[in-house]
Amino acid sequence: MKRRVFLRGVAGAAVAAPFLSSLHERKARADATPPKRMVIFYTHNGCLTDKWFPKVTNGALAASDLTSTTLAPLAPYVKKLLIPRGFRSMNAYGQGQSIDPHDQACGSKLTCAPIDSANKRYATATSLDHIVAKQINPGGGAPLVLSVGAASTNIKEIISFSAPGAAFPATVNPTTVYNALTGVFGTGTPAAPATAADWHVTRGQRAADLVSGDLKRFQALKMSGDDQKRIQDWLDLLQTVENGMGMTGVPGSCTKSTAEASPFSATSANVTAGSPSGVISGGVFGGNNSTTGASNLATSFTLGGDLMLQLMALNMICDVNRVFIMLYPGYVTFNWDGIMDKNDHHGLSHRTGDLTVGGNCGQSGGVMNVIDLIGQIDNWYAGKFAKLVGLLDSVGEGSGTLLDNTATMWLPELSDGAAHNLNNLPIVLAGGAGGYLKMGGNVVNVDTGTPDAGKSTSTCADGSTGAIGYTGSNGGNVPINKLYVTLMNAVGCTADGTASGGKVTTFGVMDGTGATAGISNPGEVSKLTATG
Repeated sequence: MKRRVFLRGVAGAAVAAPFLSSLHERKARADATPPKRMVIFYTHNGCLTDKWFPKVTNGALAASDLTSTTLAPLAPYVKKLLIPRGFRSMNAYGQGQSIDPHDQACGSKLTCAPIDSANKRYATATSLDHIVAKQINPGGGAPLVLSVGAASTNIKEIISFSAPGAAFPATVNPTTVYNALTGVFGTGTPAAPATAADWHVTRGQRAADLVSGDLKRFQALKMSGDDQKRIQDWLDLLQTVENGMGMTGVPGSCTKSTAEASPFSATSANVTAGSPSGVISGGVFGGNNSTTGASNLATSFTLGGDLMLQLMALNMICDVNRVFIMLYPGYVTFNWDGIMDKNDHHGLSHRTGDLTVGGNCGQSGGVMNVIDLIGQIDNWYAGKFAKLVGLLDSVGEGSGTLLDNTATMWLPELSDGAAHNLNNLPIVLAGGAGGYLKMGGNVVNVDTGTPDAGKSTSTCADGSTGAIGYTGSNGGNVPINKLYVTLMNAVGCTADGTASGGKVTTFGVMDGTGATAGISNPGEVSKLTATG
């Protein structure tokens, strides 16, 4: 075989591989396994918990169990859902910290640590997304944290921390995310691939195809049957590897044409349209409430938000990132997709329409039909999460889909927005992280007793007047730390970050509700795993 074949980077290695040791062959077979990923879909201000949860409190879940709930849009994917009931986010560290519950919820949510009142109320520990990304991301790179609307470093819109006290703000412009991929599949100059063959491979062309002529000539040479079989076996293995890495053609290949084709439609024109410039307004942190600003906010939440979901999937296909957060701001007024609110979501969640707590429902100092208004927003978010789940499930990867190899979690800031409680958090997981998590459509009660769905609607019924009652729920106090430990193990993290480091058993600074730090309840939740 000509020497130049061996000098074609990735493609040359593909041809040379039959002559490598059996150790390398075993490594190649291991590399055929698709990567595992973690996605956190984060929403603010809680929800109407007794409309969100299905009536099944523990056991098998059918599509019909979702149809009358907020989760109805997820009914088509019920067999790939896991709903854990009974977790508590431990922001009651505020005992001893007189801090806004929203600040505490955001700062502690992914860190399980107190927040620093002297430093913008930022978290005092590194967040889950960065810890996981350091272990499973290519090169240990940072997670991809996305949002919509106006950029913010306010603790009420920050949940990602690259280090103690170091906020990691979300990217809110789809153009920025899209441009970061142009070095892989765009029209720009690639980021200096080692060889032309390497570049072709990153664009989704098979290494075997690049040297097909040389391979045919090589196979035509006189050689033993064993040698011929060895070459063919290697070609079959190479195809398996490339299929496992998502290189199966549109939409499973990392190319610009993939980005522009259905289901992504991430053309330059669409990305530009979904990336409004100028003022973005519509809420507490939105700035100038101009007509243009409100229009830009609507565009950012709708077209821009959908593009962010698509760009997340494209990052997965190209294996640029394996850890993602999609964060929707909570202090905005919904005026799109048929929702015509006059109060921002935060005020509606209080039932009063403003920042006051414990006011009146209905027409007497509150918001008429406030439960219906909150329900519209809850349903809108459920539709977006379902869109993300459906998108990931539509892209083949290995023997399954992107969703099957990903732990995709809808994580709320609060349970009920008026009670500001964090017990019995409404959480749903989709995708099994390569088979680690229990799938098939299940509700798993991780606590003792019967999970409580709360009283979000009965204490402030639409059309009622008078004082808002307690809208929280009882029980459901298993530390969310244990869920994070389970997810870390699911996506391949180890206790010390090394291949031989063993399973993760603890996460965070503390898992109790008092002021004393420490982990009193270590380990994962085995009932959430496929073998549990």
